[in-house]
Amino acid sequence: MRAEKKVSQRLPKKRKSGSPSKSKDSEILELTSESWANLGTTVAHAKGKIFFVKGGIPEERLEVSITKENSKIGWATVSKVLKASPERISVDCKSFPDCGGCSYRHISYEEELRVKSRLLADTFLRIGSFSNQDLAEIKILSGPPEKYRNTAQIKLEKVGSQIIAGFYKENTNILVPFPEEGCRILPSEMNDWIQRKVTDRKNSPKGLEWKLRMDGEEVTEYEEDSVRIGPLLSEKFTWQIPSGGFTQVNRFLLEPWLEAIRSWVVNPKETILELYCGSGLISLSVAPKAKEVFGFEISKSSVDTARHNASTAGLGNVTFEAMDLEKKEPDRNIAKRASTWIVNPPRAGLSKKVLDYICSTRPKSLIYSSCNHTTLARDAKVLKETGFRLEQVILVDFFPRTQHFEVLTLFSS
Repeated sequence: MRAEKKVSQRLPKKRKSGSPSKSKDSEILELTSESWANLGTTVAHAKGKIFFVKGGIPEERLEVSITKENSKIGWATVSKVLKASPERISVDCKSFPDCGGCSYRHISYEEELRVKSRLLADTFLRIGSFSNQDLAEIKILSGPPEKYRNTAQIKLEKVGSQIIAGFYKENTNILVPFPEEGCRILPSEMNDWIQRKVTDRKNSPKGLEWKLRMDGEEVTEYEEDSVRIGPLLSEKFTWQIPSGGFTQVNRFLLEPWLEAIRSWVVNPKETILELYCGSGLISLSVAPKAKEVFGFEISKSSVDTARHNASTAGLGNVTFEAMDLEKKEPDRNIAKRASTWIVNPPRAGLSKKVLDYICSTRPKSLIYSSCNHTTLARDAKVLKETGFRLEQVILVDFFPRTQHFEVLTLFSS
């Protein structure tokens, strides 16, 4: 590996919200990017420590600007490519790589999917202690990589009477403005809404963030308003999502994701139990393929909405209950009766209490939908050690061009 070369030059410091532009000496390193890492970065070594580099590709020679570091680890962003990889493409967004919204705009989307698939497999092998023989073939579910987000948190900065909208720079609270043509991963309707609002001098935003969500073809602030999604699936279901509630952000993949889950429910006479059911998106989608469905969720407002959604859909075989799964367990009789369990936990994954409950009850099938493949691999290791077998893995790329993706897994006991 080539030794790093330290270069000094003065660069303007990005403005923090509400502060004037200042400049200071910024450290620039010359280094060689080595391999892909999680979080949409590549790994490099410099100054006797590991650096995670945004905007690089393995085996490239780069000049990078340090954005954050401690005694062992550093984070940096590419400022100049000295020796480019054949995989590098022309970047189609002026805010990349500074903007924290995207991570992979410098490679093709096909290559991005290959990178994410390799990272997922490596995480199962490294954290989950799976062997290549234990690991099921990774399938990929993807859609259009542009204009896909139905939900976004837009950061704002006030400079005098002007409002600037964008996303924060990685690992900072420094705002990177959207380019004039808008953000490429947001729908046209959302970009148009933002443009109208930032030029509206009469109605200044209440805070320094807009939390936006698509409601059909309309844009709404979801902390204040509920929205409807659908119709979806062959039954043409619609779901209400309460104000501030969670839903998947990719409007193109929501239906294929639900169809993939439904394909794993094969017995129309079975009972299904779902943990972390939210507003009933998954529970309602599988209900027509099951005898009965029980959903458990900590948020009472989400449970109330789930019940409303079931009533609207005319589904009488779905029961929802508000429950803190860290303090209480679903009724054992229901749990034992349920041959298929579905879990859709937050990024932290399954707690030890919930994981122990699953392992002790041992449902015949477990469908695990994860938004964090690292905690999924950790939980999969425990499931494997207690006799569950990983049958299928689907990488669901809900977040094209970003560091994130979701994973659907099917386990059998």
